[in-house]
Amino acid sequence: MTYLHPSIPAQAYLRSLGVLLTTLALCALFAGTGTAATLKLGGSGSALETMRLLGEEYAKTHPDVTVTVVPNLGSSGGIKAALSGALDIGLSSRPLKDEEKTQGATAMEYGRTPFVFVTRQHLKSGNYTVDQLARFYAGEIQTWPDGTPVRLVLRPETDSDTNLVKAMSPAMNKAMAAAHARPGMNVAVTDQDGADAQEKTPGSLGTSTLALILAEQRKLTVLNLNGVKPAVKAVADGSYPYYKTQFLVLGPKASPVARDFADFVRLPAAARVLEETGHWVASPK
Repeated sequence: MTYLHPSIPAQAYLRSLGVLLTTLALCALFAGTGTAATLKLGGSGSALETMRLLGEEYAKTHPDVTVTVVPNLGSSGGIKAALSGALDIGLSSRPLKDEEKTQGATAMEYGRTPFVFVTRQHLKSGNYTVDQLARFYAGEIQTWPDGTPVRLVLRPETDSDTNLVKAMSPAMNKAMAAAHARPGMNVAVTDQDGADAQEKTPGSLGTSTLALILAEQRKLTVLNLNGVKPAVKAVADGSYPYYKTQFLVLGPKASPVARDFADFVRLPAAARVLEETGHWVASPK
């Protein structure tokens, strides 16, 4: 028998009882099943599509996790977002700075991808030396072998791509400075902006990574450099010395699912995806 408190009207009591029973039913329904988790990643543009593919592979064994890759934030933006908790994992193409480590960031290298020169041109011979490419950037060579004008697609002067090119040789350092000093140059802010401009511009010449080219299936010609084809094997054996090291960055309050995904990226299933998208993986489990 049910007893009502004299101060509670019968209809109100029944409504409260209905809400309680509904709540208990929902708790019983979801008990033991867990709730869907989300995992947000973002940062370096060269890593975005690879991470989306890894997210699909991860979901095969973790169907309760939704992996979202946000648009390009750059390495520094991805690290800051991971530190603040806005992202579960930041994607970086550079090592952590001391101040980022002090704030609690930790980085895990997951692969190295060749840093490459690319063009929209279909070339009979795509072999160039660093000195030859320096002459393109300096404006000393202004056409491709078929007569098409060379149109440079630059990255900002402080960008990591620009610094990597400058470090290739004194001649390239000087040529890159000269290229940035010329008025009216095409300067792409992000990795994806660069690839878009390289695809759309006749006679384009610019930089990218093999990871971005393969993962995003870009219609660009990758140039051989100093007689070596940029490839995973060439990075592994040291014959191609130009590459970007890619990192996953976790903040000090990284979630269990973020740490689990970082562990997954070290497994053979992830290594296969990474190798197919132009990464040398040092030591998968």
